[in-house]
Amino acid sequence: MKSKELREKEKIPTIYLDESGNTGSNLLDENQPVFTLASCMLSNIEAQNLLKLIDSKSPHEAHFKNLRRRKSGQDGIIRLMRSNLIEPENVKVNIFLKEFMITSKIVDILIEHMMHLNGEDLYLNGRNIALSNMLYYCLPTFHDSDLVKSMYKAFVVMIRTQDQESIDNFYLSAENVKVSSINDEYNRNIDLILDTKKCVHDALEGIDKSSLDPSIPALFSHCILWGHAYPEGFHIIHDDSHSIENQRMLFAQFMDWTQTDIELGYDRRKYQLPLKGRSLKFSSSDQFFQLQVSDIVASSFSYWASGVSRGETEDYLFLELNKLNLDRFIGHNKIWPTMDVTPKDLGTEHDGGINAADHTPFFLHNAVPNPDVVGT
Repeated sequence: MKSKELREKEKIPTIYLDESGNTGSNLLDENQPVFTLASCMLSNIEAQNLLKLIDSKSPHEAHFKNLRRRKSGQDGIIRLMRSNLIEPENVKVNIFLKEFMITSKIVDILIEHMMHLNGEDLYLNGRNIALSNMLYYCLPTFHDSDLVKSMYKAFVVMIRTQDQESIDNFYLSAENVKVSSINDEYNRNIDLILDTKKCVHDALEGIDKSSLDPSIPALFSHCILWGHAYPEGFHIIHDDSHSIENQRMLFAQFMDWTQTDIELGYDRRKYQLPLKGRSLKFSSSDQFFQLQVSDIVASSFSYWASGVSRGETEDYLFLELNKLNLDRFIGHNKIWPTMDVTPKDLGTEHDGGINAADHTPFFLHNAVPNPDVVGT
């Protein structure tokens, strides 16, 4: 007789996803500093039972943004989030601090490319993460923080337009940051960014103008997480998302089951292609109770993470959410700055592997788009 664990791995479940805080490529929206994607694997009955806990007065569907307006709605959110159905085996979450995502994209798109041309692999031992952490904390500490924000804004515009004017504006803003340094010895950080000017056109070649939209790497991450649990695959129902629909063909290529499995990446960041999604459909949340649950979960995490980022100490809903040990859902599933810079602290000590940036294009080049993902 097969073990319970083996029987579980042979299932092909349906996963329901919804996001919170999506402002597209506008990663500097002060009112929504955090993006969150939540996914759940729940039956209709389980999802209905969870929604009963919030005691919503809405006749059709429950939404976090409506519930949080009143104390009774906030208490309902907490009851749902406390349920034993909201556990990591049923629910996956990842979070992005959007401003830090800009820092990490400057590293990945510009600095990593420059170092690659010089024969260095910035991804080994998590050096790209360490550098992102250092830049995020050091730049506004040793330079004018308003000018750093202006540089970030200029970077976003450059990626979205990729014309010469936006490129010139970005490097001019970086020069302004350098001039504002409190001490010349701290300029080595900004100099690393300025040095990429000589290869910026090459670095931007092939970079999609929507590459700063967190919804795309977030869905990719969830596919990896659920693929570990269900190697036979799973079906995806995503709440209506313009960003994901625009990238549907890309995901159809990543979900090409005709190709042999390959493991890419280093250390804890290793993952397998093809992604284990068997199909991808979009729906409004009023059609599925599970999407309503994912909405409340995603928005709860976004609300909580936003409170963490600003050091909230008074808000009732944040304080109640903060008691629920929400970190257990996230682990490394986040784009969030830390003070860690060593491979040991980052959990990125090199143990072999294949550079994902180098080999993913080969997989996509040979991909036959999954017809159940492409849609009609």
